Amino acid sequence: MENLITSENLESLKQNVESILSDVPANYLLGAGAAAWIISSGLKSFGKENAASFIEKWSLPLLTVGLYQKLAETNENKEGVATEFSSQ
Repeated sequence: MENLITSENLESLKQNVESILSDVPANYLLGAGAAAWIISSGLKSFGKENAASFIEKWSLPLLTVGLYQKLAETNENKEGVATEFSSQ
């Protein structure tokens, strides 16, 4: 049986996800993740376990992607600053 997960496939997946999410600011994703977490907590307190579980499952992926984008932005900014200082 052939292994479907290869480094080329993972790189392609990474590029596809980054191209789709590049238009969404990292702060929006982080805010949506935090909001999903808070909403699911509220739903749990009102006894809506199924709805809370569904919404809670979205919080971690949103927070993870938002954090990844924030780190990527920070890294790009640091590289730009380092390039400016080295050229002077």
